[in-house]
Amino acid sequence: MKIAMVTLLFPPIIAGSGKRFYEIGRRLSRKNEVHIYTVGVNGDAEEELDGMLVHRYGKFDALSAESAYRSGVKFSINLFNCLRKNDYDVIDCNIVSKMPAYVSYIIARRKYIPFIETWHEVMHVQNFHLLNPIMGLPAFFMEFPIPNLADMNIAVSDTTRRRMINLLNADAKKTVVISNGVDLEKFRKISVEKRYGRILYVGRLERHKRVDVLIHAYKILKRRYKDAELIIVGDGSQRRRLMNLSRHVDVRFYNFLPEEKLIAVMKSAWVLVLPSVKEGQGIVLLESMAAGTPPIAVQAEGSGVCDVIKNGYNGLLVSEEKIADAIQKLLSDGDMHASLRKNGMQFVKNYDWNSIAAKVAELYEKMR
Repeated sequence: MKIAMVTLLFPPIIAGSGKRFYEIGRRLSRKNEVHIYTVGVNGDAEEELDGMLVHRYGKFDALSAESAYRSGVKFSINLFNCLRKNDYDVIDCNIVSKMPAYVSYIIARRKYIPFIETWHEVMHVQNFHLLNPIMGLPAFFMEFPIPNLADMNIAVSDTTRRRMINLLNADAKKTVVISNGVDLEKFRKISVEKRYGRILYVGRLERHKRVDVLIHAYKILKRRYKDAELIIVGDGSQRRRLMNLSRHVDVRFYNFLPEEKLIAVMKSAWVLVLPSVKEGQGIVLLESMAAGTPPIAVQAEGSGVCDVIKNGYNGLLVSEEKIADAIQKLLSDGDMHASLRKNGMQFVKNYDWNSIAAKVAELYEKMR
């Protein structure tokens, strides 16, 4: 097969949506011709990456949600010009930005090929929280028709599928769940010691990720646990604000870490915290379990973290206000830490990217 995978975000940019297409794409490229269409990091570029042909257009701007939105619009113009010049057996589009979905749909219909959408989360009213009113309103209404443009929708979790059907009127018969995953082999190969007190966040630095809540919790914990440390890995529109919040407390920020280094940091952490109130599933939670690092996530309405974390079994689900308490519990209760760690490593065995990629390949073949 000749496959086109469209995603606004893609490595080295840290984002779950891009990570999914990277992991699936490189596995599918062993038997297929895989093209990745994405936004550039330093401008336009063409490269071969782990067997995939990556086409980068424009430059991603993470200074604000609005500028990131504009990056998606500019990317969509280039995407249209490129996709129409080439023939593919299937197009799969990550639904992060709205415009690429419409462009991919138009090209797929012109060429009479299957169009698949991969949904990580449903934004719905969150569009108004992320964008200013002028941009939030059209983004809100543009989201509604998108599920029904596709020949098949892939939702990364049961929560995302349910929200697609209930909020966007997606066709249940054309909406399947194929989870995110983790590269278990890579995690097994890297061995590092746990660092007691090391707290880790990995992900985008955007408003709904609520990393500021984690920083405030860390400030409280630091008064009691002098050995506690916080590491934040990622970039986004809130980076400067978060660094300002951390001026009087020791927090280490990294825009990007090479994969092996990131896995080593994850395995060295005592706990990983995902304070986000909006997640389709949370790849980083699966990776945390594979690293033997108990995860803590915020239980919020419409968030898919509950599809991964079983509270008290392989992680902790808490309210925003209880993040500091949850971290303290794992710092003080060694038996609970060991139990969550053991159960998490067992749970994640069912989420290997090899089996996830095989399910996606089977769907592609079925749709041809």
